[in-house]
Amino acid sequence: MTENHNGNDYYANAIGGVLSYETKSYKGFQLGISGIFTYKVFSSDLNKAYDQTNKSSRWEQELFDVNHKDNFKDLDRLEELYIKYHWKNSYVTYGKIPVEYTPLLNKSDGRMKPFAFQGGWLHHKNEKFQADVAWIHKVSPRSMTEWFPMDEVIGLTDNGYLPNGEKAEYEETTHSQGLAIVHLGKEFKNLKFNFWNFHLDKFINTSWLQLEYSKQHWQAGMIYSYQIPNAYQENLPYENRYVQPNENGQVASFMLKYNNGSSQFKAAYTKAFESGRYLFPKELGRDQFYTSMTRSRIEGFGGVDVFAIGYQYSWKHLFLNVHATTTQGTVIDDYVLNKYNIDDYYQINTRLHYEFTDFLKGLHVELLYVWKQNKNEHNTKLVEQRSDYNQINLITNFNF
Repeated sequence: MTENHNGNDYYANAIGGVLSYETKSYKGFQLGISGIFTYKVFSSDLNKAYDQTNKSSRWEQELFDVNHKDNFKDLDRLEELYIKYHWKNSYVTYGKIPVEYTPLLNKSDGRMKPFAFQGGWLHHKNEKFQADVAWIHKVSPRSMTEWFPMDEVIGLTDNGYLPNGEKAEYEETTHSQGLAIVHLGKEFKNLKFNFWNFHLDKFINTSWLQLEYSKQHWQAGMIYSYQIPNAYQENLPYENRYVQPNENGQVASFMLKYNNGSSQFKAAYTKAFESGRYLFPKELGRDQFYTSMTRSRIEGFGGVDVFAIGYQYSWKHLFLNVHATTTQGTVIDDYVLNKYNIDDYYQINTRLHYEFTDFLKGLHVELLYVWKQNKNEHNTKLVEQRSDYNQINLITNFNF
């Protein structure tokens, strides 16, 4: 349920399920299949225009199918269908596959239908290091039921603005074959090292280095990510470019955490440099910097500072999380470093999570409250369900 300060309010309730089956291993081979379905229980009019704009409900509509906004029942999707061969702690798989964690391509399972991916994945792990090599060529984005090849999926959601202030129109203009991912990870005594490289064919290359050091109750982390545009983009008409030839998105993120068992305190800072907007398609996942949180990401920004603090407390099976963040440095109508024309904002997320035991083991209930407010601009067109709202989410998952 979303209470918008400057427009219509919306609410919705959805119910659904996932059915999965994986065969036993036969000489190292396995087959897996998974399907997901969703139905609407009740809702307000989700297609009602948001006050002075022509846009309708955002987050409530994402419980169903954003490409078919009048369909609220029997929303099913073949989530996984794959063959896997594994040996020791390693495997290779192909099809509609479950993926290993990456900080950019991920399921981001905050809706009834998370991101789903098709391609091949090689995962190798031994006592010395972990390595992954993957090729993703088809995607079913979060809150959608259809599958799309890579050259059709990018641009399905908000294309944002070009650096000159005009609306970008890059959907289906770049004939990309897929996304290549390489990962190398290694753990030392107190240090974790991870490096990922994401090469989105004909779009952009993104490198991501992450170091985390832990000792006793303390943990510190650093992330540095750098982007290089693909030369193919320069040959496209200006209005059809995803990234400009002179843009090099660059982000550094830092974290300090203290954990004494039941309590955890965290402080984080992220800097997006003025060298260009940090870009990664919203149709493939959500960035996982140390300041990233639900409803707040760095994607689309350059020349901005993000500050975050967090607190977590646990009582046996009940967990309380409070996280707050703020941005500094965004400028309205400065599209060179602000793809979505977003104002600086404050945001607080409060989350209660309870895990049942005994007869109801596997049942998880979560209550999430989000408050977000712009610092400067509050007119309807600039906030339209991106800020200036209160939101309550009740999520129930039963795994058995």
